[in-house]
Amino acid sequence: MGDVLNRAKREGVQHVVVTGTNIRESLLAIGLAAEHATYLSATVGVHPHDADDVKPEWLDSLEGLTSSPHVVAVGEMGLDYYRNYSGRDAQRQVFEAQLDLAARVELPVFVHDRDTDGEVLAVLRRYAPTKCVVHCFTGNSDELDGFIEEDFYIGVTGWICDERRGEELRRIVDRIPIDRLLVETDAPYLLPPTMSKLIDTRRNEPAYLKFVTAELARCRRCPESVIRHASVENACRLFDIEVPV
Repeated sequence: MGDVLNRAKREGVQHVVVTGTNIRESLLAIGLAAEHATYLSATVGVHPHDADDVKPEWLDSLEGLTSSPHVVAVGEMGLDYYRNYSGRDAQRQVFEAQLDLAARVELPVFVHDRDTDGEVLAVLRRYAPTKCVVHCFTGNSDELDGFIEEDFYIGVTGWICDERRGEELRRIVDRIPIDRLLVETDAPYLLPPTMSKLIDTRRNEPAYLKFVTAELARCRRCPESVIRHASVENACRLFDIEVPV
């Protein structure tokens, strides 16, 4: 972990949010954030892939984790109808329970949406979270417009660098308001293709955000510094964190 963080710092990454995807991983995220309190923050949540595996006391356990000073959001939560690793009813129940929890503890929501044909947007409109980021956006223009209408933040990952899968995202990404844009990794997944030619592992990490930033700048026809500044400023506003200037 030390090497990963050192590489990120050398590349100018100012802060990292470590995502929780189940109770165990959320505990680990908090532990890492506590160990590197000035550089890491944590989210706590249950990913839709894990919805079938929650224990009866899962929601109480998750609520307890939200009291940590290192936790800045509830999630990763949402729906995934691409992999379908958990049943859809279970995914919906776990998603909505976390939205309710986030409202009670007054934390932002960190949302996963994959191939749900607008269902995630419909659920979010019902619950109307005060602060929300749609993590690793991979949807179409209509879905993007819907999220923008709700004033949600939009996270963009190495997906935009993928020649085939990122084609539509590259076409529509300039529609994201600059004050709602976040640059993300989805690490250890979605290694930018440029890096896959340079290293022996497929593991993504924060140091490679520069490739996402470069592609965003190209698509939006602006300097990379504009993307970097906006992402840091937006993350600080969304997660209520401060980074050294």
